[in-house]
Amino acid sequence: MALKEGYYALSPEVLPEYAGDYIVLSSNGADNSFKETETYKNIPAVKNNRVFEANAAEFYFNDPVTLDYQLDFFLDSFLNSK
Repeated sequence: MALKEGYYALSPEVLPEYAGDYIVLSSNGADNSFKETETYKNIPAVKNNRVFEANAAEFYFNDPVTLDYQLDFFLDSFLNSK
């Protein structure tokens, strides 16, 4: 699914099957009501505060300035250092 072009929609019920130890959640103002469900709240990454939310607009491009920003985001999120 990840190698196909476009987007893949998931129902909240199967979200735990796709979640790993960490979640990087990209948001662009879309409906995030799934975050209020018990299914989401019970994902181990969520329970362990391992969800890092990124602004989708800041991750959209792959120019050097944006890539530096993204690297800083990941370093800060995963290593708590900058």
